[in-house]
Amino acid sequence: MTTSTANLTGCWKDFADAIAAGIDRIILFGPPGTGKTFAGLHYGNVAAGAHRLICSEDMTTADVTGHFKPNGDGWKWNTGAVIKAWEGDGINGGRIVADEIDKAGGDVQSTLLAMFDTVESASWENPENGRIVRPRPGFSVVMTTNLEEMEDLPTALKDRFPVAIRINEPHPDALLTLPADLREAARKSADADAQRRFSIRAFQAFAKLRESLEAERAAKMIFGRQAESIMDALKVEAL
Repeated sequence: MTTSTANLTGCWKDFADAIAAGIDRIILFGPPGTGKTFAGLHYGNVAAGAHRLICSEDMTTADVTGHFKPNGDGWKWNTGAVIKAWEGDGINGGRIVADEIDKAGGDVQSTLLAMFDTVESASWENPENGRIVRPRPGFSVVMTTNLEEMEDLPTALKDRFPVAIRINEPHPDALLTLPADLREAARKSADADAQRRFSIRAFQAFAKLRESLEAERAAKMIFGRQAESIMDALKVEAL
């Protein structure tokens, strides 16, 4: 991940500046495949560890806080992702990246609301030993969602995150993984209308395919009905 903000612009500079300013509750929303999760896991001070929590309708609060699971000697406590981030390295709190939090069920969202409260207010009792656990100083949360409008998130959840940034283009470092002639098309496609939108992963696959196939055939395999328009755009960029 880029450590300097000198070559960042737009949404990514906003994110970098917010992190640098010490904002510890940030929502990244917008099109998929732009690097929101990667940025959350790697940007800023994550020396105390960064943990990912993938939200879904089927998940339970056990994924958040932890649960007992059997082993050869009986039952062992398995710490959940958020508690791991709370505890960090034992001195400083780490970071939790909560992916697609809008897909979590009501019970899980309620638990996350409590876990993502201020350091002074949040606490949890470990059922294994009765110890009260609180987030260590430095604990931070980056929440990601592919929702296009923040109004679609519950009000209470949005209230925990005063900074919400719409990520409308791939991160510059992600674009650098592509051949130079594909970068601008990939940047523009990330936030195009639904029928013409393609993530950077699609362009990475296209770049790989065209190494052994004709570019037009590779484009049809990856971009389908939009293959011709993508190829036209690449020709224009080449000029």
